[in-house]
Amino acid sequence: MTRQEIDRLATRRNCPRCTMDKTFGMALCRRCRYKLPPHMRTRLEHIAAKDEGMVYGALRAAANYFDLHYRSIRDFRGGRRR
Repeated sequence: MTRQEIDRLATRRNCPRCTMDKTFGMALCRRCRYKLPPHMRTRLEHIAAKDEGMVYGALRAAANYFDLHYRSIRDFRGGRRR
């Protein structure tokens, strides 16, 4: 990611994942950040002041977490019995 893309993401009003309103300077909204493990949350806060490589890695890790975690829930039918 370039510095311009990170700045645009930090100033964007809506979360790129769920389109809810987010706070200024964060990569994701509060609800999406809360779904992440604690060690992943801090990397996605105040991204305008952080290095581009670290922000890119954190966004990629969060996207992989959401994809794998929620795919496994869908595969097991959300804990429902047949």
